[in-house]
Order: sequence, then structure tokens, then C-alpha cells
Amino acid sequence: MRSLLSILAFGIGLVAMNRAIVGLAPLPAAAGLRSKVEFAVEHADEYDVLFVGSSATMYGLRPEVFSRELERLGHPGVRAFNLGVGGMGSFEAAHVLRRVLEEAPANLAWVLYEEPLFDPLLWYPDVHNPRYVHWHDRRSTLDAIDALPLVAAPPGHKEEQYRDDWLGRHDWRLAVTREHLDLWLWRTSALGRGPEIFDDLLGRGPAALPSVEDLRLHHGWVDIGLDAQPGVQRAHERFLERRGEWAERLTHITTAEANAGPLEGGYDRASLESLLGDIRTAGAQPLLYVAPRGIASPQMASLSASGVAGEVLRFHLPERYPELNPIELRWDFSHLNAEGAAVWSRLFAREFARHLDATGGAALRR
Repeated sequence: MRSLLSILAFGIGLVAMNRAIVGLAPLPAAAGLRSKVEFAVEHADEYDVLFVGSSATMYGLRPEVFSRELERLGHPGVRAFNLGVGGMGSFEAAHVLRRVLEEAPANLAWVLYEEPLFDPLLWYPDVHNPRYVHWHDRRSTLDAIDALPLVAAPPGHKEEQYRDDWLGRHDWRLAVTREHLDLWLWRTSALGRGPEIFDDLLGRGPAALPSVEDLRLHHGWVDIGLDAQPGVQRAHERFLERRGEWAERLTHITTAEANAGPLEGGYDRASLESLLGDIRTAGAQPLLYVAPRGIASPQMASLSASGVAGEVLRFHLPERYPELNPIELRWDFSHLNAEGAAVWSRLFAREFARHLDATGGAALRR
């Protein structure tokens, strides 16, 4: 009996220690994730509007410009924060947003959420990277696995890998499912994160950017022209070499949007409805949008037509928003420069004000 109790006590102690270690694991610093999420959590009560999205949002929406334009349009006092993070897909964005909503932000009235595609594929060759690991809590992992039957094919560069996998030989989705479960295990156990946790506790980890001062000054917006990441500059150089392709991309958007099919059987409605429900439960209202990234979004065209999520602001449509078409406003094919970000922010404010007026909504909760 005493031996059994000792084993039980050891097991409980081991689980408790694991929980403590997992709790110490810092968010990944890459692309501004850690600094922006930590700032948003700490200052959750200070904002009325959250922008949530990818680098197109991070570089493209300037909260102070958005708020000034809203005030000019008769909606004063709106405080917005840009929670855009480079490379952030829908499952990661939903995970990050829920982390902020857990703080029960007292004044949050609106969550403006970029293009919820809910792609469950793991595109990076090294799936055990910190970004993938951090969002694989139990809920997000199961949601991603549930969405796999909606996907027709794996990433082309991983087809051979999945064919050679003992599970993938039966069905490539089984191999992806195992990857998701591996990531959940890594997150749950903090596997391989000891050195990172140790360095963070000693203050020896990499500096989390943007800095707190920059976040406070620009409310989460990052000027792409001042971003020191090497990939940002390389993308700009490639854009300058091939800028003649921009008009072709705009033409392709029009064609692809016109051929958008129905959502049934190819879109994760369950994850969308869950996300919208979480936002409303927190006392805020959701509004979805598509960034002007020079890429068609037939899924969002179908979602907009169905009315399932209400209005979808589709800023990538060249005929509807010609103000965003000039090539001089681009940093690269996917991102606006600082001037372009100001144009989009004012345009977004006008569309948001129109939406409020049309629906009888209020910009503020307080």
C-alpha cells in the first residue's frame, strides 16, 4: 500500500511539475507574436477594437489613422489595437484571440478578423517549430484535425513525405493527424523547450519586438519599411524586379471571384461558428475582412454571399476599392507600404462607419 501511495504521489508531483514548466514556456518571439500578445493581454481593457490577422494586417492597418477617420465620421473615442502577426493563420489567430478574450476585456466592442480560412495543413517542412507548437492546445488541435476531411490534397512539397509515411500510405490525412497530435504532445510536455525557458527566466532570450514603447506609440502597427527582418527586404527587392505583374494579379482576382463556388463540403463552418460565438460571448461583435494582398479569396466570396457571418469587407476586390490599386502604395505583392497603410486604414474606417450606421451598431461598448 505504501509503495502504491508513493508511486501515486510521484505521479501527481510529476504532473504538477510539468504543468509549472509548461506555464513558464514563453510565447515564440518570431514576427512580433510574443510582444504583441503579451501587450494585448496586459492592456486588454484599454481597447474598443481589435484587428486580428496576418502580416497584411500587421503592416497594413494603422490604428491611430483608423480612429481619427472614425472621429471625423461621427464615431469619436474609438481605441484600436493591431494584433496582426506575420504568418498567422486562422487556427493560430483564433488561439491568440481567445488568449486575449480570457482576460474578459471590459471595453472590447469589436473584433475585426482577417479572412478566416481555417486551413488545417501544416506547410512548414519542420512541423515542430515554436509557432506551430504554441497554438496546439487541446481545442485547437481537435479543431484542426476535424477540418482535415474538408481539404482535397496535401501541400505539394510534402506529398512524397506523406506517401512514404506508414500512416500516409493509407491516407495522407492520417499522417497530418499524427503531426497535429505530436505538436499537442510537444506543447503539453514543453518538450525541447528547457533551454528557451531557462534563457527567458535569466533574461538572456532574444529581444521581443516590437518593443513595448513602439506598441504603445503605434498600437500594434509596424512600419514595414523599418522592419529589420531580412525576408521583408528580399520581398521588396523581388517586387521591384517584377512589379509589372501587379496588374495581372488584379485581373486574376476578378476572374477567380466570379467563379467562386458554394461553401458546402470545402469550408470549416464549425470552426467559424465557434470563433464567432467566442467573440460574442466576450461581449464584442465580429466583423470579417479580406486584406488587399493581391490574391483572390473565393471562399470569402462564397461566405459573403451566404450571409452566414454577416457582412464580409473584401478589400482585395480591385473594382470595389480602386484607392488600394496604385502600385506606389505597395511594399511587395502581399503588403502595403506606410502610405498605403494610411489609405487602407482610412478606407477601413469609412466602411466600418457605414456598417455601424447600416446595422444600428455602436462603435463603443463603454
